Amino acid sequence: MEQQIRQYFEELDPEKRKALLEEIDKDTPSFRRELYKKRFEFRRKPDRIADLWLFKCVYLPGLYRRKFLKKATLREVNLTIDEFFLREELNEEQREELYLEMRNAVRRYLSTCKSAKYASSFFGLKKASDDEKFQRTTEDIWKMSRGIARVYGLEKELSLWCEACYAELIAYEPSCEQRYNELEQDFKK
Repeated sequence: MEQQIRQYFEELDPEKRKALLEEIDKDTPSFRRELYKKRFEFRRKPDRIADLWLFKCVYLPGLYRRKFLKKATLREVNLTIDEFFLREELNEEQREELYLEMRNAVRRYLSTCKSAKYASSFFGLKKASDDEKFQRTTEDIWKMSRGIARVYGLEKELSLWCEACYAELIAYEPSCEQRYNELEQDFKK
């Protein structure tokens, strides 16, 4: 059972994850099921799978950069906090599962950063080097986690999200740690 749960949180494909979840929980209500539903079930078309947390990973760095409409942006960030269950009273097991689910979402995001077009410039004509990709990835991860948390004073609420983003970034590419720390030091509110 432990091996299946570990495999579930490591798997990136939503369909395979759903099949694993069915094996693990066998139609029993669980927090894992609730997380899966919140993350993958597209409310307008319940028969379709959409990774809503992956969308947040793409969307949040843009919110960090937004210098206007601060109240509207703060409202969107607070909505994300609610969608990530970060205001819920969770027991230790649920908190660990939420952390692993967040890492899975970030890992899925990072898998998209390996494409040839990621971090390219000049309308996609100039391909980015691996170092440029790692730098851009680090900046995006920092903006979607610590950057947003610090800009809006939500460090406490977003602490688990920040931990998951950082841990997954360093697992993805350990050399990103130095750039991440530079971003932390360079931050000015």
